[in-house]
Amino acid sequence: MLIFFSLEKTDLLDPYQDLFEIYHFGDFSDWEKKKIIPSAFVIAGNDKQYTASILAKIRRDDEVFASLCFAADPVAASDNLLLDGQLPQPPVLLEAVNQVESLLKSLKGNETYITHQGRLIKYLWLRPDFILQPHHEWQNPRFYRYPLLEALSQDRSDSFEWLRNLANNKIIEPLTMLDRQRECAYCRSAHLSFIDVCPNCQSIDIKLQASLHCFTCGCVDVQDKFMHSGTLVCPKCHTHLRHIGSDYDRPIENYRCQSCSHSFIEGDVQVRCAMCEKEMQPGELILNEVHSWRLSDKGRTVAFRGEVFDLSSGFDQLDFISRELFLHDLDWQMVTSRRYPNVHFSLFGIYFANLPDLVELFNHARLLQMLEAFAQRLRSLLRTPDLSTRTSENMLWLLLPNTDEQGLQGFQKRIESSMNVLLEESEHKLDFRFIGISSQNIPAKESAPLLLARLAGELL
Repeated sequence: MLIFFSLEKTDLLDPYQDLFEIYHFGDFSDWEKKKIIPSAFVIAGNDKQYTASILAKIRRDDEVFASLCFAADPVAASDNLLLDGQLPQPPVLLEAVNQVESLLKSLKGNETYITHQGRLIKYLWLRPDFILQPHHEWQNPRFYRYPLLEALSQDRSDSFEWLRNLANNKIIEPLTMLDRQRECAYCRSAHLSFIDVCPNCQSIDIKLQASLHCFTCGCVDVQDKFMHSGTLVCPKCHTHLRHIGSDYDRPIENYRCQSCSHSFIEGDVQVRCAMCEKEMQPGELILNEVHSWRLSDKGRTVAFRGEVFDLSSGFDQLDFISRELFLHDLDWQMVTSRRYPNVHFSLFGIYFANLPDLVELFNHARLLQMLEAFAQRLRSLLRTPDLSTRTSENMLWLLLPNTDEQGLQGFQKRIESSMNVLLEESEHKLDFRFIGISSQNIPAKESAPLLLARLAGELL
């Protein structure tokens, strides 16, 4: 079934009648009265404002926001990002409709899609090759906006803030960086002006003008003050300046402040926001990277399973501390062991290389049961002072105080033994990798973040 929006009657869809049942409406409110859910929407007409209005209402509707939608005529660039393209030929349209209906059947937990995050996941799931693109618009305070996010957002939340949350939750992943820009630290506007000011008094009244430096008395002043009856004469000691390099030279300070008469090589740069009119230093500006995005593996898992499948919940009994606190304590241990050579500690990493792949092999409960069994075995090996953290879904770190190299080797043997027992109880092989280092083998100039990054690189 096709819903056709047009202000005028037309025979545009006559070729589609053999494959689709067609209903015609002139206004979105007319369709809302009947609320017929179609296979796709088609919007026709050269009135771009009419097309934009209908399209925005479709994308904001609670029931049909993710439906296929095509335009029969050219539309504005920003509206094109809300469409599935120009109206294709009947066979191609039928194929697209069948693909969406097939993907729609595999969606789980339709109640999930009442949130704006769930709406976006559903929209992207039904379009496997869809790329979320920004629209460049110089009138926009940030120069860029994401029309699809604006349409799907129930609370009209800031698109860039929403993107950061989605990326942090690994629901979407960046595809291509399109731009990198600096923004106001107060209002996040990208409409900025950069002004050179005097480094002495911060006045904007500065001028580029030639100056001279008298070697006899050291006077430095603008060139015009040295001109006297067509010759160069120092205005301070009245020496005739004949030869550059021996009598005088040109200083590198080419700028002069008209307010305080200060001479300088180059001015300080001050940033002024055109939106909020606040002034700031260039170093205070906020960097914003503009990307195109696509649905991540985790996002597809959410769509397929109808819930966020958090592998970390299987390790809950390990009482992880935050990564920041773990790094702080690791740094403290490293400083202590360097100051007192008899104080030892060890760092131990556990990497599950194929853990994400097992999501497709196990059901949720079975995989969590397997991870909980491992966590229980690992917890029995840890002492009260031992600390643990997780830097990714499949990367665990253990900080073992008062453990030298020999103690580390014994700990690893016990871990390997527990893992072998766990593998014997599982029908699928869990690919795990270990790495450990004792304080005696840590380079003197290495920091905690660098140490973790180096060891993690060896595991990948």
